[in-house]
Amino acid sequence: VRWISGHEGVEGNERADEEAKLAAKGRANNSLRKRLPTFLREGSLPVSTSAIKQEQQDTTKKRWGRLWAKSPRYAHTLKYDKSLLAGSF
Repeated sequence: VRWISGHEGVEGNERADEEAKLAAKGRANNSLRKRLPTFLREGSLPVSTSAIKQEQQDTTKKRWGRLWAKSPRYAHTLKYDKSLLAGSF
């Protein structure tokens, strides 16, 4: 994220810029929960389907790697095919 000072020198907007900077850095704590929509008041933000799929794929690859490394065939197979380390499946 890059900051662009579009409101520089405009009265009233300097404060808005400062608040936006704090919010972007995660330091703003000035919104009242009761003013938020119900689905945001519950404590967690909605997650995108793509993010869930990506996380599941990463978890599956890591788990597969751990299981494969414990397999009795792991060392033997690597003698012949080092491309198995790439993890592309």
